[in-house]
Amino acid sequence: MNQADTMPASTDVTPDSDRLTTEDSIVAELEQLDIRYLSRQSIDAGAQGRPPATLLADLMRQPSARVREAVIAVLLAHPVYAQAVPAALAQLSAPEQLALRFFYSASVLLQRQYADVLRPHVAERWQWLPDLYSQELGIATQGTPQERLGRLGAAHRAYTRSAINWTGTYDNVARKLVRRWSLEHRWNR
Repeated sequence: MNQADTMPASTDVTPDSDRLTTEDSIVAELEQLDIRYLSRQSIDAGAQGRPPATLLADLMRQPSARVREAVIAVLLAHPVYAQAVPAALAQLSAPEQLALRFFYSASVLLQRQYADVLRPHVAERWQWLPDLYSQELGIATQGTPQERLGRLGAAHRAYTRSAINWTGTYDNVARKLVRRWSLEHRWNR
């Protein structure tokens, strides 16, 4: 089963060409935020510069799982965006809100797991993401970040009633982000 199939469908009836343009616009905006591991269909998609809460909500509304999951990368690259999560939640449907809580919680744990690798890239933007939703999602606060990610992934899998490896999905976003930053660092020497 595809990850996109597990996310409740949005009631958005935007034509596919508009949806693609919106996706390309969001990916272009992510590039402006130093998140460049996602590809896009169009070179001309302009970045809008949405407020953080709107960007987070728009990411969660995307039909493409790869773009929805980029909310993790945004939070890892710009931890200050954590302040916008409550406002983003207010813009989303109940299933989208829960998905954002899972992705936010994954970001918190990934930041702790990869702090030594993330910190040099995030530099002056670095701050710890507060753990806002672990208790609400029933995730114990004891254990290593990796152990807690495993429990979070299992809870997410139970919620979506799918066999998706959510733990691997979360980790994959962080690895793609860090790998791209490392490559860019080498290219710019």
